[in-house]
Amino acid sequence: MQASPDKLIGEESSMATREAIVQAIRNADARGEALRERIIAAPEAPLAEGDWNVRDTLSHLAARANPLPLVEMVTAMAESGAEPPPDDGGEAMNAQQIAERAGMSAVEILDEMHAAYEEAVTGIDGLDDETLARPVKLPVMPDEIQMSDLVLMSMTMHVEAHLGEIEAALETAGA
Repeated sequence: MQASPDKLIGEESSMATREAIVQAIRNADARGEALRERIIAAPEAPLAEGDWNVRDTLSHLAARANPLPLVEMVTAMAESGAEPPPDDGGEAMNAQQIAERAGMSAVEILDEMHAAYEEAVTGIDGLDDETLARPVKLPVMPDEIQMSDLVLMSMTMHVEAHLGEIEAALETAGA
């Protein structure tokens, strides 16, 4: 059963809990797995908007399925005082994610995504409270948020939006 993002924040604090993050990861994995056969049947179905198809979107999700590298990157930037890279809306990174999976089948990309979700569930327990509570300021966000909330948002709003786009494309394609 999926919990809504507003119910995933611990009552005693405004910080997303490890349990909430793990549940969001499991929800994303379950939704992707529920779409598996339909994705395999129509990986080239175009999305309703933009230039991506189901396979491109799946490639992007697989690349981001484990949020721990994002946590490590943001933590390293904060500790070093480095400025975030210029915001291009993620276009260069997205193009790289798709290109890296160009020779993979939809099955292989789905398997990669599932394995990354499992790796993330295991890895979340290894994050210390200080890392999860770290304030983060990203160029695309007006205010700072806690790292735990960034991870939770990534696994809920971002993933759910893309899976919704995939599902709509599959419906349009009759898959």
